[in-house]
Amino acid sequence: MATYFCGTYEHQLDDKNRLRIPAKFRKALVGEDGDKSYSFARGMSDGCIYVLPEEELQAIMEKLADEKMGEASLATMLFYGSVYEAEEDPQGRVVLPAKLKAAAGIEKDIVTVGRGKRIEIWAADVYEELCANANYKAEFKKLGI
Repeated sequence: MATYFCGTYEHQLDDKNRLRIPAKFRKALVGEDGDKSYSFARGMSDGCIYVLPEEELQAIMEKLADEKMGEASLATMLFYGSVYEAEEDPQGRVVLPAKLKAAAGIEKDIVTVGRGKRIEIWAADVYEELCANANYKAEFKKLGI
């Protein structure tokens, strides 16, 4: 059965740019060997960082490997170059890569959002503005449910 991430959590980076992935999400990030197995990548939508379970990262990489290199060549390079394996310390904290943190405009306050097969980390102010300006009725209509 596939795991889908849902929910929103507000928290902060500590002084060493570490965060704890919310416990509800961490359970689903366990690899086949029982270890936590996930990576960070620059989000393909503006302003976020993807947290990708190993299985989802491999699915994206397989799709990108099948793409023709013409127009997608730069996009493929940018995505592959933005992937960082997450390494948790014994307390379950993980350092957010500085390049991804800067690209997402994250300083201290963050929002972690379940997004189906991935998790997204947003700067709290960017996320709040995005949601405040959203037309919920129009957006939900796009879902067709």
